[in-house]
Parts: sequence; C-alpha cells; structure tokens
Amino acid sequence: MQHRIAISPLLQSHMLEFANGQPFGRAMGLLHTALPAVNMSSSQSQRLTQYIGNLPASEELLTSPGFSFAPPKDTQGEEAVSEDVLCETRQDACTTAACEESVSEDVLYVEVDGGHLRTDEGYRETKVGRIFGGHHFIKKSSDNEKVGLRMQLEKSDYLAQLGSHSEFTARFDKLICAHLHQTPAARMVAISDGAEWIGKWLTDRYPKAVVILDFYHALEHLSNFAQLVLGVKAERSKWIEVQQKKLLKGQTEQVIAAIKRKSKGCGKNANEHANQLIAYYEKNQYRMKYNEYRAAGYCIGSGAIESAISTVVQQRCKLVGQRWTNRVTAVLNIRAILKSGKREKLRAIISQQMGAPKAA
Repeated sequence: MQHRIAISPLLQSHMLEFANGQPFGRAMGLLHTALPAVNMSSSQSQRLTQYIGNLPASEELLTSPGFSFAPPKDTQGEEAVSEDVLCETRQDACTTAACEESVSEDVLYVEVDGGHLRTDEGYRETKVGRIFGGHHFIKKSSDNEKVGLRMQLEKSDYLAQLGSHSEFTARFDKLICAHLHQTPAARMVAISDGAEWIGKWLTDRYPKAVVILDFYHALEHLSNFAQLVLGVKAERSKWIEVQQKKLLKGQTEQVIAAIKRKSKGCGKNANEHANQLIAYYEKNQYRMKYNEYRAAGYCIGSGAIESAISTVVQQRCKLVGQRWTNRVTAVLNIRAILKSGKREKLRAIISQQMGAPKAA
C-alpha cells in the first residue's frame, strides 16, 4: 500500500507532527499558516497518518526501547536468547525480599491503565502502557513565578491500543522484554489499579517483578466507604487518616477488621459496600505491601499512567464531536512514537519509504 503523496519526507514529517496534536483539517490549516506555500488537505493528512502509522517499521519502532540506562554493551559473539526466556530470567532481583535495603540498581517502572473513547460501536476502552526508569524523575521549575519545583519524568516509552487487553499485552510485552534485554540487571516494578486482567497478566508473565496496587486507588475505595458510614466530616477524616497509616504500614488485615467493625449496625447499602471493599483488598493483598515498597524507595502511585492517558489519548482523540473507528490505531501509534521521543527515527522511516537518504 502506498499513500501516493508525492512530497518530500521532511514535509511529510511536518504533516504528521501537526496532525499529531489537532484534527486533520485544523492541523493542515495550521501548517498552511506556518508554511504558506504548503496547502495540504485533511484527506491527504489522514491518508499519510494511516499509511505511516500502520507500517511494520512503525510497529517495530513502537516496541523498541526509546531510552537506555547505560551505553549498550557489545553483544557480538553472544548466544541469542529467545524473548520468552528473557522475560522469565532477566528479573532475578525483582522480589520484595530485599526491600529493607535501599535501591541502588536500575529500576524499570511499567504502568498500565485504560480510558474510553467514543467509537461507531459505542464507548470502547483504550489501553495505555508507559515505561520509564527510576532515575528519570527530575525536579523542574514552572513558568509561573510563584509555583515551586515539581517532579517530572524526563523520558518515557508509550504504547496505546484500542481493543482487547490480549491485543495490547501482545504488543506491550515486546517493549517490556526489549527493555529487560537491554538492561538485564534492572528491577521491574509494575504499578496499576485493581483491574483483574492487569494483575493476572503481570503475575503470570513476570513472576519475579514487583507488582504494586496503586495506593491512591486503594485509598479512594476506602474513602468512598467512609462516606457511607461516617456522616460527621471530622470523624470521617480522622478514621480515614488512621486507616491510611495502617495501609502504608502494610497492615491490610487490620484495615479489613476496621471496615468490618465500622459496618456493623449499618444499613444494607453500607454492608454491601463493606463486603465489596473487603473482597477488593483480599484479592489484591499480595500487591499491597506498601511498607516494603516504600522501604525500597519505590513509587506506589500510578500518577504517571493517569497522566499518559490524558496526554497520549484524550488530548488528541477525545475532542468535542469526535467519534472513531479502528483507524484510530494509526493515530495512536504516531502519537505514542512522538511522545516517546522517537521523532528522528520516525523521520528515518519516512525517508526510507521515499528512498531518500534523509528527511529533507
């Protein structure tokens, strides 16, 4: 399949960049404003995005690391190892047994979540994955004078998929394993909400990884329960504060006992919520060892992936009046590539498609 747009690779990359942040028609209007000699249509922009976004080379770029922890080692003469073996053997340090010591090795964070997009088939979930290193957190100042330094991730790799979680994990596994292959000593730490498919996938596929339930999701469920059983705000806040401290100490059983005590004598609705909350904690207790995670210096919140859903998917694909088909995959692919800092590699793909030595 060819996109049949006989323009330079550099202009093609500009078209993709503009369409990455705006609907196709509006993007080409902005491109024309910036480059008055260029007058491309929305259909040309859309065809180009579909063509480049669905190329096998683009998929390979998406599932390849966009950053490294250290300069790559010379692997000439080394025996090739299959991807499946790598996933199981490169994570020997990924246990919580050594949580009492400070982390000195590389930490590879893996986070996954989902958000919904409006499609011709109704609202469907888009899965998003984000990978970054523990050393990629930096403090950055704001343009606003009175706003202090805030934490920001310097580098990340992204992947987004509209469709089933099996389709998403098949692709995301390639990216995770490529990172583990590249940095075999890295400790993999995976953070997610309580979605059952995420927990099962992580524990089955990466049995030696540290798998963490997002602390703020766990606390949110507790706060919702407290709203039902404690009407006085001050009393409610105090109770939540006490249980929060217990959760941070890894005392999940004590929190469950407190929920049972608090639900006694309450109405049917409160008891149902109590039972649901207890079941939620019991099901996820294996990834609620927050005292160990904090002692090891790990993040326990999934703010990075919550942000990724907004920046990778919603800011482009959830604008007023938008409704998508499966063709959104190409848009998500291009957006994930650019957000992952792989701009020059994308331009190289465009140049190769045009038979040009560089994007010019």
